[in-house]
Amino acid sequence: MSATETLFAPRLVASTDRPRPIEPAARPEKLSRKESLAFWHRVTLQTVRSDAPDLSARQLAMLMSIYLESGPHTVRSLAKHLNVTKAAISRATDSLSKLGYIERKPDHRDKRSVILARTSAGIHFLSEFADVIQSERG
Repeated sequence: MSATETLFAPRLVASTDRPRPIEPAARPEKLSRKESLAFWHRVTLQTVRSDAPDLSARQLAMLMSIYLESGPHTVRSLAKHLNVTKAAISRATDSLSKLGYIERKPDHRDKRSVILARTSAGIHFLSEFADVIQSERG
């Protein structure tokens, strides 16, 4: 794992495959609904105005799942985790692969399956995305 990959090293998750909540001490102050929408609007505007590709909410959720949650990640496991069809994950995989944000690797345990793996381009994209979120949070 490279130095940049440590930024998004996988963490252990509960058996439910759900990310752990932020610890109460680290939880930021609660925003009102209007403040939450205004915050997300500012983040979205920043990403739309950047040179980075526009990702759908599904693509972004899938990409973050691959980078933030322990793997291995397959089309089947991501479809189950995100509660979408395997076809939807396959389409998102094609798009994210074309962008260089993930790559397909053979699954040596199951020859019918492929592992969806991180790339340095994906790490870079998510690092910049995190920077935008932090800058808008102030």
